[in-house]
Amino acid sequence: MIPASFIRFGLAWPLLLAPAAALAQAAPADPAPRGGFEGLWTGWSNANRDSIRAEEQAARSAQQAGPAEPPRRYQAGSPALGERVGEVVRLGDCAEGERLAREAGDFPLVDAVRTHCRPRPPQAR
Repeated sequence: MIPASFIRFGLAWPLLLAPAAALAQAAPADPAPRGGFEGLWTGWSNANRDSIRAEEQAARSAQQAGPAEPPRRYQAGSPALGERVGEVVRLGDCAEGERLAREAGDFPLVDAVRTHCRPRPPQAR
């Protein structure tokens, strides 16, 4: 405890600074051994910069590749639509076959896909 008279007359500062001076003169401590934990931390200061760089690079490569080919649209009633929907349904993806037919506006084909994919009741023998 510092006496009040020291504080009143400004004599307390050497007592307060003495521990700091002693610590400054002490030898530096040995560095802590590395236990393989240095890879556990993310360098957040670099994360934003790295993500922006990756996005810019992806945008440049997309521009160099040119415009993407638009998805193929089938016309209702066309043989190509029937073949494509038939392939998809034959592979067992009835929902995708129905979606393709509906997207083209070929509602008779939608009904045909539903009829084909509808579970059949067991038949008596």
